[in-house]
Amino acid sequence: MKEMNEFNEKVKIEYPTIWRYKVIGENAKKTREAIESVTDRPTTITFSKQSNRGKYQSFNADIMVHSEEEREKIYNDLKKHKDIKMVL
Repeated sequence: MKEMNEFNEKVKIEYPTIWRYKVIGENAKKTREAIESVTDRPTTITFSKQSNRGKYQSFNADIMVHSEEEREKIYNDLKKHKDIKMVL
């Protein structure tokens, strides 16, 4: 079995690719609108699930990205949005 320190290699991602962001928010409508406001690219948004107590909803946002820089920028823009609690 490999030790954790043997997995130092960075994963190679070939671009362009459709990247899936998992986006979590408290208000479903505002979370969807926040996702749409972050990029002008075509985005497929699908509901993923609701937390046990119903406070949070998660969505999958599939967006075509052309580079690692673009992928990270969209991630950071989503993360900074006031209506988004978490991005995975």
